[in-house]
Amino acid sequence: MKKYLILIALPLFLSTYCAAQTFQGSSMFSFWKDAAVSHPQILKKNGFKEVYGGPRKAGGFLYLYHHKIAQEYLLIYYTPAMATETISYLVPTKTKYQKLTGVDQKTFLRGEKIISSGTTRYEDGKKYYQVTYLCESCNLN
Repeated sequence: MKKYLILIALPLFLSTYCAAQTFQGSSMFSFWKDAAVSHPQILKKNGFKEVYGGPRKAGGFLYLYHHKIAQEYLLIYYTPAMATETISYLVPTKTKYQKLTGVDQKTFLRGEKIISSGTTRYEDGKKYYQVTYLCESCNLN
């Protein structure tokens, strides 16, 4: 009986672990272009759900996505022309935070930056590690 429980529990554990591996390091920059068209589909495919989407006071638009299983948040800021401005990624574990910020930035294209912002508390009261992605050259044609 114990063997069967392990066989049943293992796929559940592995699927939860795989779902938590949503974005890795610099893969966020390949996600940057065609924001208004591709972001919702890509994020839904990766397990994120849109929590909020609309205009922001400072101009442009803000979209907030949440990944329930991985307990991660993505805040995507767009210009008024719907070009991606910045992406803030909130992750719950220091290990994932270090993986995201430990990428060799020499391999990035000109204008791509990852800024490690340390810890923050979100509305749910939990502590998250915040990584911000900037790409000054990504929106240039």
